This record gives sequence, structure tokens and C-alpha cells, in this order.
Amino acid sequence: MSVVKSAFTVGAFTLFSRFMGYARECIVAAVMGAGMYTDCFMVAAKLANIFRRIFAEGAFNASFLPRFSNVLHKDGKDSANKVLSDVFSCLLIILAIFVTMVLIFFPSVVQVAAKGFDVLSEKFGLTVRLGRICFPYLIFISLSSMCSGVLNTMNKFALPAALHCLPSVIVGISLIVCYFLGLDKNISVHIMAVFFLLAGILHTSLLVYTITCYKFRLKFNFHCWTPHVKDIMKNMIPGIIGAGVWQLNMLVDTSICSYLPTGSITCINLADRLNQFPLATLGIALSTALLPLMSNCLSMKDYKRASEEMQKGLLFAYFLTFFATTMLISCNDLLVAVAFQRGLFGPEEVQITASALIGFALGLPFYVLAKVYAAVYFAARDTKTPVIFAAISVIINLICLIILVPFFKYFGLSLCTSVSAMVNAFLLVCFSGKKLRVNWAESFFFKIGVQILAATITFFALRGFSALLWTPDLGASMQKWPIFIAVFSFGCAVYLSSLMFLLLVTGQKNWKLWKKEAWV
Repeated sequence: MSVVKSAFTVGAFTLFSRFMGYARECIVAAVMGAGMYTDCFMVAAKLANIFRRIFAEGAFNASFLPRFSNVLHKDGKDSANKVLSDVFSCLLIILAIFVTMVLIFFPSVVQVAAKGFDVLSEKFGLTVRLGRICFPYLIFISLSSMCSGVLNTMNKFALPAALHCLPSVIVGISLIVCYFLGLDKNISVHIMAVFFLLAGILHTSLLVYTITCYKFRLKFNFHCWTPHVKDIMKNMIPGIIGAGVWQLNMLVDTSICSYLPTGSITCINLADRLNQFPLATLGIALSTALLPLMSNCLSMKDYKRASEEMQKGLLFAYFLTFFATTMLISCNDLLVAVAFQRGLFGPEEVQITASALIGFALGLPFYVLAKVYAAVYFAARDTKTPVIFAAISVIINLICLIILVPFFKYFGLSLCTSVSAMVNAFLLVCFSGKKLRVNWAESFFFKIGVQILAATITFFALRGFSALLWTPDLGASMQKWPIFIAVFSFGCAVYLSSLMFLLLVTGQKNWKLWKKEAWV
């Protein structure tokens, strides 16, 4: 399976998962509004998700997947199953100890993550209670990531990507039930936290059952510290540090945001939710598909195929990324109003969220590039170099926060994250030459440049067209939906026609985007 097909599979299901996440945020915004209860739940869930990204995603998969793939292909399924069971046992023991320690000292964790919350306030106490309910989710989602890695090794990408929607679906349904039962916000937010944890348990159960269908068995044992596990854990340490340093950006942003007025955390989170649509669909999907393919190519020293697949993936990803960035920046207030303005989420919250959305969107191309190039380092079993780059990006983020937030507030907060992502991507690209000997085709850079020019034309066209149809006072009316459809359709038409016209007039034979040759 080619990287584009694999990325398309992962991206389609990931996009569905993000839509479910968006639906959940819509329900939360309409029923709970942007206030103390939603801020507390966002912080509690974010803490679990931050540690999930440290343990369960980049660091673990980067270390486990190449090793497991190598054992599976060289020594067979029995040996791979032994490695899988040993890793499962070791991971479960480590996570159980870590989660227990965090739960004991959770008030101190909240003090660091949300320094703006008064320790004696109801807000602080509620965040601690919700966090203690949500945090064990880390154990189950980490085991789910391990099972997903097993399936990805066998080119089974659909189910792991599709199951990411479970927390959003289950939490959203629980809140709807609370609303129709007439429960107050305090009870409702606790029920949301409980169902957030239950979603993690269900997610893990389904994936464990799935890998058993492929004759893999998870057998717990205390004699799990084998040479394979030692090697995996050794390689994980730099990745964990690197992921931890990068997630420190998120913690710093949340901590600073806690000093802003109540509801700010919710608004920033909703802006990030919109930005996550293209990021998850393109960057995460492409890196997920690239990792096993790049691992195989680099292990066989097939640099030609690795570079070809990477260029194809990037060309297709940026085709969508530049358009998504243009839409998010040029129509930010319209998108936020369509997405969230209803119920208790009013015009003031829309303005805050739209301001933050621009800052996040400016970094979208760099987020995607960093995700792709991180897969190169992971495939080459180099988890150390990205640690240094991540540390540099955190320092840049802190400097930018000090300079920009006092002047630009919400926009400055999100812009700092984008600037740090840009620095991280730049460093990853510049120092990747020894890991991936890419023979960049001239047509690749030419087509990327044409995409940027087409996106620029689309930006100015969308600004003018949306200004004719849209004003903020339409946010509460149903007119926003046909306006959004018209603006989106107009943007697609301008972008596609501009891109094909530019390719045609510059003498490119492969200007017909519906043909496979256009992406080579």
C-alpha cells in the first residue's frame, strides 16, 4: 500500500473522529457555555491527553513499531507475540505506578498546569476532582496505542483511526442525557469525566480483541525485562523527553491562559479544535502512514523509494494544507460562528475564539511538516535529535509568550505555539540529510510554489467575497449556514481553478489534478 493511500485511509477516519470531537465541543459549548465548569473539565482532560501524547504516541510508537516490525518479519509471529506480551507487561507496570503517584499529588499537578486558579477556590477543587477521575484514562489509551501499532505494522490503519472518535461520542451522549434529565452543571461535568474514562476502557477492549483475531495474545508476566524490552525502553527515553518538552508548550499555554478571564481556556481549546481538523487529517495521518513504510525502506537502505513516497505524500498533504490554512485565516469569525455560536456560547466568545484561531492556523503548514519529518527520525531510530529541537522550540515559545501575550492576548497565545512549531520544523528539515538522503525533484518545489501562489489568490478572493455576505450580527441566525456553504464552495472553486491555471500556463503537462500523474 502506497503512503498516499495509507494516509488517505488514516486521514478519512481521523477526519471522522475530529467531526465527532467537534460535535462534542458543540454540545459542551451550547449546554455548558464557556465558564468555570467547562474550563475545569478542559484542564482535567488536557492533562490526561498531554501525558498520552508523551507516553502513548510519538515516543512509544517510534521505539516500539520499528523493533516489533523487525522481529515480526525476521523471526515470525511467535517471537513477535513474546515481545508484544513483554512490552505490554512492562508498560502496564510502569503506567500503573506513574498514574498512582500522579493521583496522590494531583493538587500539585494542577497548581503547575493552571497557576491562575486560586488554590482555595471552588474552581481549583473541581479541577482536582475531575482530574483524578480522568487521569487513569492514560493507562488504557497507552495500551490502545500499542495495539494500534501492531495493526499498523500489518497495514491495518482504518480501525485504530476510526476508534479515536469513541471518547467524543461517549462524552457527548452522556452530556445530552444529562441535559434532558435536567441535571445541574456540577453533576453533569462529573458524569462527563466518568464517561471520558469509560471511553478509554472501551477503546482498549476493542483493540485488544481485534489483535487477538490476528493470533496475537497479551499475556501479563513479571519477568518482562528482556533484551528487546530494554532496547525499546532505552530508545523511548529520548522520545519521552522530547515529547515531554514539546508538551511543556501546551502546559505553559494552559497555565498562562488560566490567568485570563474565566472561559478563556474553553475558547482557546475550541480554536485549537478547529485547527485540529486539517492537522489531524493531514499531518498525523501522513506521519502515521509514513512511519512503518520509512522503517522498512531505511532498514533496507532503499533511499530512493523512501524519498519518492515522502515527496508524493507531502505534495498531496500541502495541496490540502494550504487551502485549509487560507480558509481558517480568511474566514475565521464565520467558521467559529458556524461551528460554535449557539446556546450559551455568544458573540463575545466567538470573537475570542476567532482571534486565537488565526494564530493557530498560521502554524498549520509547519505542524504538518514537523509531523512528517519526525517520522523520518523515528524510522531511523533516532529519538535523541528531536529532543534538542523540541527543547529549543520550548525556549522560543516561552520568549514569545513573554513578548506577545501582554499585547495580543488570545491571538498572541496561539501565535507563540505556531512560531515554536515553525522553529521545530525548520530544525528537523535542516538536519535530516543524514537520516534520509532525499533526491528532491525540481517539479516538487515548483508545484509547492504554485500551491502557495494559488492559496494567496484564494485568500484575497475569500476575504472580499465573505465581506459581501457575512457580518458578525448574523452569527445567531440560520443564515450563517448557507453563507458558509457559499463561501466554502467559492473558495474551493477559486483554489482549484487557480492551481490548474497556473500549472497549465507554466507548461506543466500534469495539470489535471484528478489524474494520478499530477501528484508525482
